[in-house]
Amino acid sequence: MMDHFLNNLLQVVVILDVLGLLAYFVLGALKRQRKVVPAPIQLPAEPGFWARLRDRLPARIGGQGGENLDAALDNLKRVLYSYQQGLA
Repeated sequence: MMDHFLNNLLQVVVILDVLGLLAYFVLGALKRQRKVVPAPIQLPAEPGFWARLRDRLPARIGGQGGENLDAALDNLKRVLYSYQQGLA
């Protein structure tokens, strides 16, 4: 009697597990179909970070008076190497 009851209970649990597995995949497929593609992000029309930074540089280094950024980078490299020599 008890074996018959436990056997029926196990069959119900297995059937519910299989139905739950099927529902999981069916609902996952439906969710994937309903996914909305977001609109592309519009970038602001203002200048970027590097353009604003270059505008703040003095004209002799690379600001609006000229685009001599290599001179500014060479100056930065010289300063950093001097700090490196001072720490050694």
